[in-house]
Amino acid sequence: MSNNEKTIVPGGRVSKSEAWKYALGIFGQNLSCALMMNWFFVYCTDVLYIEGRTIGIVLGIARIWDAVNDPVMGTFIDRHTFKNGNKFRPFLKITPFIIGIIVILLFTNWGFKGDMPKAIYVLILYLAYDMIFTIQDVSMWSMTSVMTDIPAEREKLSQYGRILAAIGFAVVGVFPTIMDILKGQGMSASTIYLGGAIVFGFGGMIISMLSASAQERITVTEDTKTESFGENLKMLFGNKIVMLVLLGNILNGMSLTVPAAYFFEHSVKATLFGKEVGGLTIMTIFMAIAYVFSGLGMFIVSKLSEKLGGMRNVLVWANVVTVLMRILGFFIGFEGNRIWITMILFAIGSIPGQMFGIARTALWGDSIDYMEWKTGKRAEAITFAAQTFCDKISTALNTVIAGFLLTWLEYDAEAIAAGAAVSEKFSKWIWPLFMIGPAIGAALYIIPLLFINYPKEMKDKVTRELRERRLKSGELAE
Repeated sequence: MSNNEKTIVPGGRVSKSEAWKYALGIFGQNLSCALMMNWFFVYCTDVLYIEGRTIGIVLGIARIWDAVNDPVMGTFIDRHTFKNGNKFRPFLKITPFIIGIIVILLFTNWGFKGDMPKAIYVLILYLAYDMIFTIQDVSMWSMTSVMTDIPAEREKLSQYGRILAAIGFAVVGVFPTIMDILKGQGMSASTIYLGGAIVFGFGGMIISMLSASAQERITVTEDTKTESFGENLKMLFGNKIVMLVLLGNILNGMSLTVPAAYFFEHSVKATLFGKEVGGLTIMTIFMAIAYVFSGLGMFIVSKLSEKLGGMRNVLVWANVVTVLMRILGFFIGFEGNRIWITMILFAIGSIPGQMFGIARTALWGDSIDYMEWKTGKRAEAITFAAQTFCDKISTALNTVIAGFLLTWLEYDAEAIAAGAAVSEKFSKWIWPLFMIGPAIGAALYIIPLLFINYPKEMKDKVTRELRERRLKSGELAE
C-alpha cells in the first residue's frame, strides 16, 4: 500500500479501495444468495408444483447434509495453502462461475412429471450448489481475519461487507414487483424465474469475484497451522463464544413461519395513491423500506457496540427489539391500509435486526484471536465454516417446518394457478405465522448469548499480546 493511500481506520492496514472492492464482492454474492434463499422454495412449489412437505424435506436434507460437510471443508481450507502463500483468495476466483451456472440450472424447468423426478433433480443440484457455495462463503468471510490484525479494522471490514450484503438483498427485493409486472404482460412464472437466475444468480456471482482483490496479511506458518481435522474440531468445540452463537443460530431456526411471498401474494391488498396494488408489489415496498432502515443501523453498529459494552450486547438488543416490534405489529394487523402502519414497525425492528450479522462476524474474529492467544493455533476457516454450518442447520429447520406448515395450511399451488382460492386454514393462520413465527426464533436466539463473557479488558489484552508475538516472530511488520 502506498503511503498516501487512506486506510479504513487510523493507522490501519487496509485501504478504503481494497475494503470497498472486497465489500462489492459480497454484494454480488448476496444478489445470488438472496434469489436462492427467498425464491427457490417458492419456485419449487409454485412453478415445479412440488408439494410443500416434499420440497421441505428435500431441501432440509440437502442443507443438513451440506452443513455436516462444512467442518470438513473448513479443515481442508485451513490445512491447504496455495503456492503463492494465500489461503482463501484463489477460492474466491474459482468458485463463483461454477455456482452461477448451477443457479441457472436450478431455475430451469425441464418439464419433469411427478414429484419424485423433480425432487431428485433438485436434491442433486442443490447439494452441489450448497457445497461449492460453502467454499466461497467460508473463504470470503474468513478474509476479514487475515486482511488485518487490528480488531477495529476487522469490525469495519465486517461492517462494510454486511452493508453491501444488505444492499444486495435489497436489490433482489425488486424481484416480486418485476414478477407482478411481467405476469400482467402475460409472461410465464417459469420464464421470469429463469431470467432472475441469469441476472441475479449468475451475474451476482461474476461480481463476487471482486473480493479476490483483497490481500491476505496474516500468513499461515507451520507453527500456527492446525494439525488435523480432529484438532480443528477440538479447537472449535473449545471455543465457547463460537459454540454459544452457533447454538443461538440453530435455535433461531425453530421459527414457525413460511416464506413471506406466500403471505403477500395471497393475503395482502392495499391502495397506494388511490390505486389498488398487488401483494407482491407491496412486498417489494415493505422489504425496501426495511432494508433502508437496517442500513441505517449497520452504519452505527460500531458506536452502539461501544455504548452497550460489546458486540454480544448488540446481538441481545437487536433480537429483543425484533421480538417487540413483531408482537406490536401483529396486534395492529394488516387488513387494508393498516399494512402501512405495520410496515413502519417492521422497518424500525430491522434497524437493530440487521446488526447481528456484523456483531456475529466481529465476535468470531475475536474468538479466533483468543484461541491463538490461548493455544498458539489459528483455525479461521473451520470457525467461519461453523458460521455457515449453523446458518444451514437453522435454514434446514426453517425449510422443513415451512414445508410441513404449507401442507397443514392446505396450500395447493397448482389448484390456485387454475383459479381456486386459498384454503380457509391458510387465510386464518398465515398472518400469525408471518409476523409471530420469526419472533419465536429471535427470542430463543437470546438465551445462549447471555452466557458469553468476553469483556473489553480481556479483548485488549489478547490483541496487544498477539501483536507482540507476531512482531517478535517476524509475521508482522511494524
